[in-house]
Amino acid sequence: MAQGFFTIEQWSNKKWVTLCHLNADQSVTGALEELERRDKPGYFRIVRTQRMIWAEKIDGKLKLRKWHAGNPESLSRGAEAFDRDGGKGPTS
Repeated sequence: MAQGFFTIEQWSNKKWVTLCHLNADQSVTGALEELERRDKPGYFRIVRTQRMIWAEKIDGKLKLRKWHAGNPESLSRGAEAFDRDGGKGPTS
């Protein structure tokens, strides 16, 4: 089961800039090793994206559909589906 993916970001010009993504088979240790491999000074953060949540109102109640995000591509596909379907989730 996917445990999320990591994004390494660097603080630059008063905003966070994405440097790279590490897929679900990586770890925080892998992200730290990637920073060491790059051998550049700076201020960094490691962000873990674990779940995608599609929330919509159905009959006046909030319905949460939750999936693991194993990589940035799966997160993008979910966002594209949300936009394409006008925020209406897949029917069960």
